[in-house]
Amino acid sequence: MKLTLIAEGATKWQRFIRRWGVSFLIGDDVLFDTFGRADIFSRNINRFNININRIQHVVLSHDDWDHIAGLWYLISDRKDITVYICPGFKQEIKDRIASFGINIIEAGETVQIKDNIYSTGELYGESDGRKIYEQSVVVKTTNGLAGICGCAHPGAVSIVRRVKENFQEGVYSLIGGFHLKDNADKTNLNVIKDLKGLGIHKIAPMHCTGKHAAEAMHEAFGQGFVRVKEGDGIEL
Repeated sequence: MKLTLIAEGATKWQRFIRRWGVSFLIGDDVLFDTFGRADIFSRNINRFNININRIQHVVLSHDDWDHIAGLWYLISDRKDITVYICPGFKQEIKDRIASFGINIIEAGETVQIKDNIYSTGELYGESDGRKIYEQSVVVKTTNGLAGICGCAHPGAVSIVRRVKENFQEGVYSLIGGFHLKDNADKTNLNVIKDLKGLGIHKIAPMHCTGKHAAEAMHEAFGQGFVRVKEGDGIEL
């Protein structure tokens, strides 16, 4: 199954100008997160020749602005899309999504989105003293499970452990934002050690992972490290 990176913001400058967040297309009909600027999201949809009419499922990792901005553009004239959210999302976000008259699923536990694609269900994390409720996506592949994270506020290690427990299967690859950008190097090295110990063979860090953490992952994973830029499609 192909994963396409629609949009990503990863640098301090990009965060300053609010060109921040991430958005993935899984296959051709599952969207995971919708970036932090609707104009860039919609432009890249056209730039990369993505047929938005095929999108039937939208999974929002969490309700921070940098992961939901493109949603309103996408669902403005679509009633046939299902949006997957966490029960812990802010009520005003839930209400705004509901106002479009589309189907909403609150993924408190593991939910099957379609064949071989699942939500982990809601996990709890914190950032700058804020409570954050977040879900990730799991894809069953011929190599094993692929985990796709929006920001991994609950912790990348905790997410992988949750997936292994729920699916009773190893996680082969991990992709997305891992929220390590503000950590000490030693902390990140321990995270990397734990991920390798959990059986991760292939890793593609981006968004909020941070430059230093990504470099450490490159060194640790070697040929298993994958660098992805906007518009790239990788086989899971």
